[in-house]
Amino acid sequence: MPTSVKIKFSPSKIRGKEGVIYLQLIHNRKIKLIRTRFGIFSNEWDENAQAVNLIIDSPERTNQLFAIKSGLDAEIHQIKELTRLLEMKGEYSVGELAELYANNSFNGCFFPFIDFTVNQMRKAGRNKSSTVLLTAKRSFERFRAGQDILLTQLDNNLIQKYAHWIQSSGIRKNTLSCYLRTLRAVYNQAVKRGLTTQNFPFANTYTGIDKTVKRAVNEDVIIRLKNLDLSEHPALALARDLFLFSFYMRGISFVDMANLQKTNIKNGYIVYLRSKTRQMLTVKIEPCMQEIIARYAHQTIDDYLLPVYTSHNCDNTSQLRNHNRRLKRISEKLGLEKPLSSYVSRHTWATIALRRGVPIEVISEGMGHENESTTRIYLASLGQSVVDKANAEVINLE
Repeated sequence: MPTSVKIKFSPSKIRGKEGVIYLQLIHNRKIKLIRTRFGIFSNEWDENAQAVNLIIDSPERTNQLFAIKSGLDAEIHQIKELTRLLEMKGEYSVGELAELYANNSFNGCFFPFIDFTVNQMRKAGRNKSSTVLLTAKRSFERFRAGQDILLTQLDNNLIQKYAHWIQSSGIRKNTLSCYLRTLRAVYNQAVKRGLTTQNFPFANTYTGIDKTVKRAVNEDVIIRLKNLDLSEHPALALARDLFLFSFYMRGISFVDMANLQKTNIKNGYIVYLRSKTRQMLTVKIEPCMQEIIARYAHQTIDDYLLPVYTSHNCDNTSQLRNHNRRLKRISEKLGLEKPLSSYVSRHTWATIALRRGVPIEVISEGMGHENESTTRIYLASLGQSVVDKANAEVINLE
């Protein structure tokens, strides 16, 4: 028996407040109501037609009601597509359809699909990527003044206007590129899922990576950091040791370092999956690394290798903020012009390795990069004197 879908309206009992629109699913004489994100006032509902009343005196509100109607049409289309998939599998219940819809409902709009993608990232442990995506979404929401948009309405003209809006706001070029790349990836996922057809809205927009000031420090800073007396500041001493441990681990990210457990140690090596790329990396445990592990062995909770988490309800985002705040205080003690951060250890390992003559392809593999172009972004300039020396060695053929 096919599933019928009807639009229902429940007015608010509070005067002047919008009521809620529901979708009523009926299958095998079982009824299920699904609350939508749309709200309208009682005079905007046509009881006879059981539909949104589009004949309103206010042109601005009429446009909003048309958008609501389009969103409802997209939701109904989504339910019918899910119904078709369930019918291909065999018999199903209205509860199964509602659950499937709840997990896959994007209302045909961009913002709900972004929220769905964020949740998927978090379930996969990609918290940093989900945070970047949420930041990009908030930027696009501000550009749209909070108004959502159908996936089918995203076009190149709109994205070009968004890019211009970002640049006119004084936001840096690399931030613009990050937002556009992130939103493009979500749009392409929507295309892949069949939620919209490819319209190439992000064509001819800047999605490259501009040359930036590198965040590496020289070898002498690492030595001074290691020798810095922080015996009266245990929190800062821990931040210093975590920074050094990241450096010793070929620039392991903070979240990956925080999540290391004793089970990651195998035959004298630390073996872990990069949360960003899911690539497996293997690092030999050197004496300097073992020293830090042993120093904090009695402070860790559960089976964690290092005391980043102090309780079971800690999250790596708040711990990362604390870590960078402490590194800033350490930087002041060292008299550094630019503060240390969790990223600096990664950039520093790559840069020192390059200066020591390690080939870029080896550095790339050591950092878990998928290609060398990513590695080059991390590398600081070698400096004119190094280039001059290399040139002298090349041209001096005697």
